Amino acid sequence: MRLTSIRLQNVRRFTDPVEINGIAPGLNLLSAPNEQGKSTIFDALHALFFKDAKSWDKDVRALAPHAGGDPEIEVTLSHRDVDYRVAKHFTKSAGKGSVRVWQGGTLLHQADAAEAWLRDLITPPKDDGPAAMLWVRQGLTDFSDAKETLGARRDLMSSLSGEIGAVTGGQQMESLRREIRAELDRLVTKQGRARANGPLAEAETRLAELTERRDTLAAQVRELRDQLDQRQALRREEAELQDPDEQRARQQRLDEAEAALTTAERHREKCEQATRGLDLARVRLDQAIGRIETLTARLADHARAKDAVQTTSTAQERAATTAQTATQELQLAENAARAAQDRVTAAGKAVADALQAENARLSAGRRRELTAQLAEYDKLQAAMAADRRLAAQGPDAQCLTRLEQQAQAVALARHARAASAATLSVRYHAGADPVLTLDGAVLSDGAEVALTDTATLDVPGLAALTVQPARTGDSDALPQAESALAEALHAAGFDTLDAARDAHLTRSEAASRLKEAEATQRALAPDGREALVAKLDALPAAPADAEGTEADRRVLEAEQAEAQQALTQAQATLTKARHTQASAQEAAQLARARAEAALAELERTAQVLGDNATARATLAELEADRPRLTEDVHSAQAELEGLLASAPDLDQARAAAQRARSVQATTQARLQDIARDLAVLDSRIETHASHAVEEELAEVQDLLAVQEKAHAAVTFEMATLQRLDQALEAAQDGAQAQYLGPLMGELAPLLRRLWPEAELQVDADSVLPSQLARGATEESLTQLSGGTQEQLALLVRLAFARLLAQSGQGIPVILDDALVYTDDARIEALFDALTLQASDLQILVFSCRQKSFRNLGGTALAIRPVDGG
Repeated sequence: MRLTSIRLQNVRRFTDPVEINGIAPGLNLLSAPNEQGKSTIFDALHALFFKDAKSWDKDVRALAPHAGGDPEIEVTLSHRDVDYRVAKHFTKSAGKGSVRVWQGGTLLHQADAAEAWLRDLITPPKDDGPAAMLWVRQGLTDFSDAKETLGARRDLMSSLSGEIGAVTGGQQMESLRREIRAELDRLVTKQGRARANGPLAEAETRLAELTERRDTLAAQVRELRDQLDQRQALRREEAELQDPDEQRARQQRLDEAEAALTTAERHREKCEQATRGLDLARVRLDQAIGRIETLTARLADHARAKDAVQTTSTAQERAATTAQTATQELQLAENAARAAQDRVTAAGKAVADALQAENARLSAGRRRELTAQLAEYDKLQAAMAADRRLAAQGPDAQCLTRLEQQAQAVALARHARAASAATLSVRYHAGADPVLTLDGAVLSDGAEVALTDTATLDVPGLAALTVQPARTGDSDALPQAESALAEALHAAGFDTLDAARDAHLTRSEAASRLKEAEATQRALAPDGREALVAKLDALPAAPADAEGTEADRRVLEAEQAEAQQALTQAQATLTKARHTQASAQEAAQLARARAEAALAELERTAQVLGDNATARATLAELEADRPRLTEDVHSAQAELEGLLASAPDLDQARAAAQRARSVQATTQARLQDIARDLAVLDSRIETHASHAVEEELAEVQDLLAVQEKAHAAVTFEMATLQRLDQALEAAQDGAQAQYLGPLMGELAPLLRRLWPEAELQVDADSVLPSQLARGATEESLTQLSGGTQEQLALLVRLAFARLLAQSGQGIPVILDDALVYTDDARIEALFDALTLQASDLQILVFSCRQKSFRNLGGTALAIRPVDGG
């Protein structure tokens, strides 16, 4: 099976669909920087082949992007020369995921049948599937999953080893083994150790001595060669660091970064200066607007105060004239009343007997008079109650003043909008009728209309145009002022300013009527209602007819009636005059108080305003200067926005400069370290070379060859005897060799590319490398460096992959940054191994080391957005 394309959507960072096309049968390389999604592709392939579509476990959840969405993974593949397309869709809704397999344009499998097809195609890792060995995640190149992959390795080896025959024997074999053991006793003990002073012990002792000396010398030679290699590498690195082009490039990067940082810092200073300029322009404009509003309000207050002074002065003069006339009429009424009273007194003295009866008759008239006064008093009392309620309602003068000020602000804002609004004017052709209308109003010829809000221009028979004037910087002033007026009216309890004014007028008039009624009450009952009632109750009841003749009574009655009538008329006139005079005096006092209040307000406004002409001139200057100040604000705003738009990234410039300085400093420090290390290596190399260890090693190796032949003869004898004695065990050992033979056959040429003289020992039980022999040194896998372990793990996996392909179980080898510890020299050899194995394998290599992997070769892959995605 081999992959031909991969497509992802809503998989981690790939929220929009991406694809990898053109995956070749052999070696393929996807090289990209970190965080570009290579490991995401690896995990997505693992989920497609080995996760059930209905699953939503932690591995599947980890594929979902942060922005949300259901992961969708699709691949096209070729299996036994047949092309298939597999698509799997995971969703967090339980059991709602889907999987489908197409062959050409035909849906071949879906749901459980598709999952079974995938399991047959590639056995899952949990079922000892080979992907557990050949799909290597980032940073996991060792065999930490040895237990999980043991079954897969053994199954593969046993399928390749064939049948193993058994070695049998009878009594002859037993007799032969006794003779062999006797000969072996001469050479070795029962425990298998060389017998003391025996031929094998002597050969082994001499061989061990020579071998130990050879190993010591070989180690010194390797150390010398390593030191030479280190010195060569250091000199090469020193040359690279001291290369003039590289030095110039580093210096140029530093200079450019420093210049960019200086430019960014200067630009930031310009932005800060522009910000201060904008703040100053706004402060000046706000101050000018505040002074305009203050002067406008003061001029309006002064004008209203002047009008009030003129009005109240005229009213005061009229009230004073009326009061003077009422006083004169009161004096005349008092004189007339005294004369009438004198006539009544004279008549009483003449007719003492008839006076009682006459007084009784007069008491009835007095009762009627007092009753009428009491009724009028009560009527006034009811009217006064109504006026008191009205005088307590409506806004007072202070509240009305605030409302007037809010209304004035609305008028100013409306005027400002009208002044800055676009205008529309119409010129009709000669003889044409004015037929255009704006919001239903006919536009006359030459008329100029301010467009402060959206309006509809109607052209009869043609079209209706909606005109939307441009918004200005003061477009919110009028709505804000209107909103403030509406809130003030609502707080006062009125819908309109006129309603508030009417309520204030009603309140003022009720207060005036209340004062007049109180004056009339005082005239009707100076001592109060209770005194008036007491007077009425004190009148005597009507007596019986008085003594005297009828003619006398008639004469007395006529005289008394005439005198009483005159007195009553005089008293009524006097009462009315008193009432009129009191009302006139009250009105005069009220008018005088209003005039004094108006004059005081005029003086206050004049004091606040100062010189009227100067104030008006100042207002005119401020109004004339206001457009300039507004333009200054706009200019400062535009300048600041332009600077901000073109501002370089200061943080990035600082980081670039810091990095360039760090590169220079690091380079100098490294050159110093190299110089120190070269001096140390030169000294050590000179010391080793002076001892001629290589010549001595050659001599020891010659002696060792002779001794090895002698030892070989003895060991051959012993080995032959042991072989005959342990035939069955040797047969089992042979079977194990046959078991591991195919793996070693594939692994040997790969090992020689990295270590020409190396031998790798593989444990027969785990089918994994256990020791690496290089020359006379054997090292367990755990003692090797991280890079060497990484390289061995990769080579063993490549060998297994070839065996799988030969057995018909071939699947792609996928390596996600599998060579992170390998140096530049050995990585080239590993590239050759990958290329060699890719002749009949599909290998996908994911790497972030773009520069190092340029020499890998193979088909270059790329992650690209899906067209239209």
